[in-house]
Amino acid sequence: MRKSLLLILIIPLLIFPHRIELNNGKIVNSDSIRMKKDSIYTTDTVFLRSDVKSIIFGEGGLEKGKGELPKDIKGVLEDREKLIKEYSDFDGVVMLDKGVYILFPDGTRSNEYHFRGLVLKDSKRTWATFQRQFDPQREKTKIEMARVIKGDGRIISLDMSKIKITKPKTEEIYFGKTKIISFSIPEVEVGDIVEYKYIEEIFNPWDKKIFTSGWFFGGSEPVIKSSIKTILPSDSYFNFVIKNEKGVIVNSSSTDSTKEYIFEKNNTLPPVDEPLMPVTEDMVPFLRLSNQKDWDYIFNWYADFQKKRMKVTEEIQQIADSLTKDLTTHEEKTAALYHWIQRNIRYISIKGAASSGVSGHEASQTLENGYGDCTDKAILFSTLLKATDIEAYPVYLHAYPGPQLIKEIPSFWGNHAIVEVFPTGKNPYFLDPVSEHHRYPSFATMDHGTDAICAQKSRIDFIEVPVPETNRRNYTYSIKINKNDSAYVTFQSSYTGSYEAGIRAYWERLEPEEKKKQFEQMAKRVSSGAILMDYNLKNLNDISKPLKMTIKYKIPELLKKQGELYLLKLPELEERYTKNELSLSNRNYDLIYDTSEEIVHTFKLCLPKEIKILSIPEQFAGKEKNAEYTASYTQKGDTLIFKDAWRRKDKKIEVSEYSNYKALCNEILNYAKRPVIMLLTGGNR
Repeated sequence: MRKSLLLILIIPLLIFPHRIELNNGKIVNSDSIRMKKDSIYTTDTVFLRSDVKSIIFGEGGLEKGKGELPKDIKGVLEDREKLIKEYSDFDGVVMLDKGVYILFPDGTRSNEYHFRGLVLKDSKRTWATFQRQFDPQREKTKIEMARVIKGDGRIISLDMSKIKITKPKTEEIYFGKTKIISFSIPEVEVGDIVEYKYIEEIFNPWDKKIFTSGWFFGGSEPVIKSSIKTILPSDSYFNFVIKNEKGVIVNSSSTDSTKEYIFEKNNTLPPVDEPLMPVTEDMVPFLRLSNQKDWDYIFNWYADFQKKRMKVTEEIQQIADSLTKDLTTHEEKTAALYHWIQRNIRYISIKGAASSGVSGHEASQTLENGYGDCTDKAILFSTLLKATDIEAYPVYLHAYPGPQLIKEIPSFWGNHAIVEVFPTGKNPYFLDPVSEHHRYPSFATMDHGTDAICAQKSRIDFIEVPVPETNRRNYTYSIKINKNDSAYVTFQSSYTGSYEAGIRAYWERLEPEEKKKQFEQMAKRVSSGAILMDYNLKNLNDISKPLKMTIKYKIPELLKKQGELYLLKLPELEERYTKNELSLSNRNYDLIYDTSEEIVHTFKLCLPKEIKILSIPEQFAGKEKNAEYTASYTQKGDTLIFKDAWRRKDKKIEVSEYSNYKALCNEILNYAKRPVIMLLTGGNR
């Protein structure tokens, strides 16, 4: 391995004009220095470049014609000048993004990675800080080299003794066996080039018969050269798919013992930032590869682990029976177990090897511990359901944000586990027991709209985005307007789905005094002079029941005077229909929300007899492919009633539908801004 050098030109007050620092700390002074290939020649000694940490040149520098910069460094610096001019608007440029995957005949494998990045703004100085997690029971990681290349040709290499291996630090309690290898390359400034290379040797893979991996050609910064080489035994099956493949070059070759594939793409620009855009992985070229012809072996591999851990023990049967003894329907029993596991089994990351990783621990162990990670909780929940004769299994998925599953390429998949339930005579559905706040049958939005691998049923099912009414926000206002323009407001809200779970989680973590302050702020967002009178959160700590919020407050001035007329705008309506994500006239990428949505308002305004309504906005009805909205006012004596309903059916608005969707949303916003026009009779206020 060629060792990097620190080259500094100065005029020192030294007896010897040149100074060499070796990696072992020894200092050598010399009248002359010549560099040739991997050797450094002094007056009376020859050193290998790999043994030299730095060189300080005195007057005269390198011997003329004999000590030019190495060709690789000269080439890198020439590229640097061009890139600074071409990509000055970016924070950094990835000059080299190079990997090598090798599968050996015995099923072990290695991964090599080489990175070189040009720092153009302070934010990319973070490239100098490297961290990578590894499992010492499965693999070992070796840093081959790490250095910074200065614009004037100086090279500062990482002191390899500064490489650290530590345990992961996390806010969650963590029982994993993995470790972190890390280092920080010193003295990195804007204009510098950060470079490092490492090798991972995987001596104990999860399964030596399964070889799968992936590669992204691009990212959040321009990537000048990205390539991945894959080397396998010649008799290995190999298949791959490239998504968003424009510009990816594929070359292959073979020998008697190996076959080699090289995938390369040059000059990839990052996607232009847009609000709520898809994850980068769904927009840049993406390679997925595998040595599996079909999913059968992977299904069996996953399923074997799960079955061994889904044993209904006496303790598990007792828990299941006690929670469902007075219940009769499938839904009642499933809901009771779902709510119990969320509130009684804490989520804690406890990963280690495959036997306690994607497979999880035995259900009985998780029950005894009172904690577990996503796989542990999925296994325990499935086993509890099994104890009540409800068919259910853990499934693996990639929680959003993340790339979509490529079904044509069987592979280890996912970073999350939930549960798929198979009720008799009905369609299967999904529940995620990791949460602490979801009321049956809702589950986390990060699971919506992705594929899930159900190994024990040998199937891959798509998790549909729930219909809007399962993600409803219901807002009701009862407003009594007084003759002096003040008003008493009773606001009530209820929810379904993940929005309810989020609201519940927020309020649960607040202390009583903090809750009061938040309610006061909510009232003052309607009117700065609002006075909080009362508030209540019903069923806050019981996730089996709907959460209901009530706030009562007084507003000193609700109507806005304009000449002889008074204008009434419904509180908070405009704010709820203001969609900042629609700021662009056109989009290059789909608009991605968390999930579907429904919002329903009911306003009941009691007016004093002195107020006469002159004009109310007409009825509104609008609809496009993914969304619809209706709204209307009705007047009954001294009571004005407003009702509306907004429904967005999916989490994704495709580029082709964006203009129509934005137009409808703008119409709704304009409608929400339109006031009710009134006249005060019987004298001025």
